[in-house]
Amino acid sequence: MNVEEAKKKVAERAVDIVLERGFSLVGVGTGSTVEKFIEELSRRRVDRSRLLFTSSSLDTALKLAENGFRVLDPSTVGYLEVYVDGADEVDGEGRMLKGGGGAMTLEKILSYSSRFNIFIVDYSKVVERLGGRSPLPVEVLPQALNIVLSKIRSMGLEASPRALRKGKYGPVVSDVGGVIVDVEIPADRSVEDIARRIESIPGVVSTGFFKGYIDLLLIGYPDRVVEKKFNRVKGLHLAE
Repeated sequence: MNVEEAKKKVAERAVDIVLERGFSLVGVGTGSTVEKFIEELSRRRVDRSRLLFTSSSLDTALKLAENGFRVLDPSTVGYLEVYVDGADEVDGEGRMLKGGGGAMTLEKILSYSSRFNIFIVDYSKVVERLGGRSPLPVEVLPQALNIVLSKIRSMGLEASPRALRKGKYGPVVSDVGGVIVDVEIPADRSVEDIARRIESIPGVVSTGFFKGYIDLLLIGYPDRVVEKKFNRVKGLHLAE
């Protein structure tokens, strides 16, 4: 099946929902499927003066601005009406791994502050077990990097700072200044348990494990979009 066509399909459906419901204060995540969402929204005839955006990364903010949308800095936004983002992996319970683009901390903050969260993925991102294909991203304060790496490795896990594929030498640093560390998840270990233990280590800012953040999951296929509703976990609503 054609993954790119599936991404386009699910992005179109997400744009339909945002416009049909009249949302005007919109948060947008990071990633290739989100790029399709921005491209599709840009093609629509919409009153751009009515829409305000904030984003989880400079990359997304620039793409929105390049397409003529008004973008607010996340620090100036108290809540969102809707948040749209993708995922690296999602299971049948609505748990996700995110952070392939290194933006999971702001993604958690924005989805926490949103009244309604829409996550959009293509069919290839749906898995039976989280961590089978993607590592668990962990954002770490630079000053705590070696301490955190030592602690994670003492748990019997492989962990290493993510390296840049091109550009400057050195590890990947997020938009908020944290170093991104990738942790491999063994097949016989629970990613949820590992994430909880790692998040308790001083110096860890956040992990890419998301549980209880989805209101609506859209799964794209080349010929259709499957919609799944979830109940957000109580307490994961700032904007109520």
